[in-house]
Amino acid sequence: MSNKKTTEETKGITKKDLNKAMFRWYLSAEMPLNFENMQGIAFCGSIAPILKKLYTKKEDFIEALKRHLLLYNCNITAGGLILGTTIAMEEQRAKNPEAMPAEAITGMKTGLMGPVAALGDSFDWGIIGTLFKIAAATLAAAGNPLALAVLLVFAAYCIVELVLFTNVTYQKGRSSIRSIMGSGLMQDVISGANVLAMFMMGAMTASMVTLTTPLKISSVNIQEKLDGIFPGIFPLAALFLIYWLVRSKKVGTGKIVIGVIVISILCALVGIF
Repeated sequence: MSNKKTTEETKGITKKDLNKAMFRWYLSAEMPLNFENMQGIAFCGSIAPILKKLYTKKEDFIEALKRHLLLYNCNITAGGLILGTTIAMEEQRAKNPEAMPAEAITGMKTGLMGPVAALGDSFDWGIIGTLFKIAAATLAAAGNPLALAVLLVFAAYCIVELVLFTNVTYQKGRSSIRSIMGSGLMQDVISGANVLAMFMMGAMTASMVTLTTPLKISSVNIQEKLDGIFPGIFPLAALFLIYWLVRSKKVGTGKIVIGVIVISILCALVGIF
């Protein structure tokens, strides 16, 4: 009786184990990235100490390592949803293999890494990250050293999200990730953040993008007339043009930056802008 209890306690996952797995995942997720299994090595390495603790038999431990060396690719911070769920499922399998088949764990990771990556990439990097970068760029343009602090706050936000998602899904198990991903509230938050991000992009364009023309027709200053009708029309037109190139024509940002520089130089030489 006593020996059995000791074995069960040894297999239990502690807060320290969970934090260690999150730390290893956050630091290594992009390091061993490859075309064969993408982030598989990083994911396996992040939970390897937990697997070793759960599976005392060597063959079971090896089987678990092979299971998590398969292809895996997901957003790092939102991936905490899968990380916590995986650890909870592996803990359940270690205690009762019949109740938790290995195929269920692999299927969960494979089926959810796409939707979770889309959530993290669009919300964290496409919306929240954009807002922080806009704020940092505005401060940097004004010569304010707090611009760096703003970027560090964004990094802290990502870490907090990883910790929160991993802990919630580990504690609640498989049912939690379904409720989070299918929550109507989550969709409302994403929609609201999208509106805020577009608003901030418009404000940044109006305050930081300068594009005027010195052209005159007789004694009429074209820029003054346009400002009286539609102030900032040239920066707005440039914004929509770049947005159209990225969204509709799938032009890379590198090409757009080079194109903007070349066109700006040519227009300045001929005196258009």
